[in-house]
Amino acid sequence: MTKRKISSKSLNARILAIYELDQLIGYISSIDPELKPDEATALSGFVVSLLPQLLSENLQLLNQLKEVATAMKRRKSRNPQAN
Repeated sequence: MTKRKISSKSLNARILAIYELDQLIGYISSIDPELKPDEATALSGFVVSLLPQLLSENLQLLNQLKEVATAMKRRKSRNPQAN
């Protein structure tokens, strides 16, 4: 495996994604407290795998995602030094 350098911005984004996934795992565990931690984690992975289909079937949610992406790109273009 080749090592590649990860920027601090990418690392921070990954940390945020891991945090949000952990929140989903906690939420799923609260829905069914009898699930073991590994089961709640696997179920969370299943939920994440459903997201592309959910987004494609829910135009309001898809448009919201696109709006956030556009706002992120605008912010980046206003402050190119932050890249």
